[in-house]
Amino acid sequence: MRSSLAVVLALAVYPVGAQMHEPPAAIESVLAPGAFDELCFELSAGQSMRYTFDADAPLDFNIHWHRGKDVLFPVKIDAVARLGSVFRSSDKQPYCLMWTNRARVPVALRARIDRGD
Repeated sequence: MRSSLAVVLALAVYPVGAQMHEPPAAIESVLAPGAFDELCFELSAGQSMRYTFDADAPLDFNIHWHRGKDVLFPVKIDAVARLGSVFRSSDKQPYCLMWTNRARVPVALRARIDRGD
């Protein structure tokens, strides 16, 4: 019974299927039409994360986190090919940077995260 509870608690805390990364971390991928990719990490309250990315064409971008079945978006930008910024966490959470390709052709993406503190 105890191991079942641990699995349920883990699913409530971390996004399902998300691979957590410890900064510094980077990804390079090619997103097929309609596909998405994520770069997930955990921050404590008050911690910050520097992130940069560039793509060969505009992608929809967001930073999100999960609360049960709800998905919350502190950052959401449509059709952006390049961006660099700092995100500061208000609560201890696992967060994900996410890119979605709405184009009809594959799009190459390069992204990196670094601790901001």
